[in-house]
Amino acid sequence: MSNENSRRVDLETQNTGTRRRFSSGGMRLSETEAAEMRRRLIKPMTSQAPQEMAPDTWDRLSSIPVNEAHLEQNRIISASRHNPAHVAFDVLRTRLVQGLAEKGWRRVVITSPTKDCGKTFISTNLAISLSRQERLRTVLMDLDLRNPSVAPLLGVDQPGDMGDFLRGNVPVAGHFKRMGQNMLKIGSNVAFGLNSTREPYASEMLGSSATSDAIAQMEAELEPDVVIYDMPPALYHDDVMAFREHYDGVLLVVGGGTTKANEIRELKRRFGDDKPLLGVILNKAEGLSISHYSY
Repeated sequence: MSNENSRRVDLETQNTGTRRRFSSGGMRLSETEAAEMRRRLIKPMTSQAPQEMAPDTWDRLSSIPVNEAHLEQNRIISASRHNPAHVAFDVLRTRLVQGLAEKGWRRVVITSPTKDCGKTFISTNLAISLSRQERLRTVLMDLDLRNPSVAPLLGVDQPGDMGDFLRGNVPVAGHFKRMGQNMLKIGSNVAFGLNSTREPYASEMLGSSATSDAIAQMEAELEPDVVIYDMPPALYHDDVMAFREHYDGVLLVVGGGTTKANEIRELKRRFGDDKPLLGVILNKAEGLSISHYSY
């Protein structure tokens, strides 16, 4: 046997668990490499750095003082739970979480066909209700850049500028806030991305690459199980459509006695099959409360 053949034999007898074998048919993975490939196909590998950052980032979020009287005055009924209608939010919460889990989804837009249907009322109460699910992390972002409304409901005087965050000018820990200590059992596992400034080019901003980067950074650092985006009326503006790559489905809030059936059908057509209508919530049938919803 020549020296060259001898070296080839020596190489083939070493590290048999990890070598790649070559034949006339091309490269063939070893058993170890094949097992690794199967593992990646079944469960794609993800970066470990964001997972290590998440607890630290979450813990560094500033807190929102909880004013029970203010929340009551602004009909955040999921806070004190004195109003029997809070049960509807708990049921909606449970069905939403179960529905998302079944599909492997976590990102939901809450919008309405037209204005004054109470979408922000629904978004905020649902987020508060979700905060009581200790195993879940929830993020609510006020992406109604034309008429930001979540901060006033929570009583936050200096909520920050969502536009600055979406442009990449403010870090996650510098913009998002958690609920402070309170006697209402509102959990600290809900974070709010608030806003105080209207954006004249809201749709363009929501569809920008900078916004995509900001959303990806938020998800990487906070690792939310449920993300709620409160967005403008979908028949009035194209913001929801411009943002479509960042959510899995839509909850539609309709006003009792004001929203027409053809408006719902039109929105369902616009969303398309890839962005399903997860549910329709009928609000204001009896004042500012939920009297009926479907899911």
